[in-house]
Amino acid sequence: MRYGTRALLAELGAVVGEIWTAPAWRRAAFFLFPYAGLLTGLCIAAHYGELTDAPLPREFFFATDGGFGEWLEYAMTAAVAVLLFIMWRRERIAVYLANAALFVYLTLDNSLQIHERFGYAVGNAFADWLLPVRPNDIGEAALFAAVGLAWLVALAISLRKAQLRPAIYSLILAAGVAGTAFFGVVVDMMVVWGFHTPALLEVETFIEDGGEFAMLCLTFLVAIAIFAIERDRVGQP
Repeated sequence: MRYGTRALLAELGAVVGEIWTAPAWRRAAFFLFPYAGLLTGLCIAAHYGELTDAPLPREFFFATDGGFGEWLEYAMTAAVAVLLFIMWRRERIAVYLANAALFVYLTLDNSLQIHERFGYAVGNAFADWLLPVRPNDIGEAALFAAVGLAWLVALAISLRKAQLRPAIYSLILAAGVAGTAFFGVVVDMMVVWGFHTPALLEVETFIEDGGEFAMLCLTFLVAIAIFAIERDRVGQP
């Protein structure tokens, strides 16, 4: 990008301030936070039930396929993809399309269990690795690394031609994706690495799934704010 560090930091501060003061994300949070809080309470209760031999429905866990938390995650990532695609259609800025494609993949991966299926499919290739994790976990991490690399390449190409503000929007959304990936990949590897007591395992699993859930909620709200800001800037509905 052809911008100096001072201009970048100044615009970054201005953009973050606009996002923070945008009414759009506050209105969305008014509806999102109560439901997210309810899901958090159900997940905590479910983990406690696992430790006390009083199991609750699996749908209470954040990361249960088809569970209550998962359906909310599907909706949020799909909504972000739609918002970014609309912004691309409106302004024809490639960086929006690159990010929209990533959120489409995240929605499909989460709902269709792509990384889990891939991990088991290629797990035998990592069977001889002397690591205290299952081969399928290594396969899942490898897929995430490949997808992340492909996204970074597409992002770098699109950012070279992006204007400063869209580039900053993209970097802010990238921070949200990186935070989600940290819990979904790095913390997940910590959970499955070696031996853990049952109590510690439940706590670590909640931190992993809850952290990923929280980062997706935050990214969703930021995307809503960005969409509203740009809609008002260009004066289109």
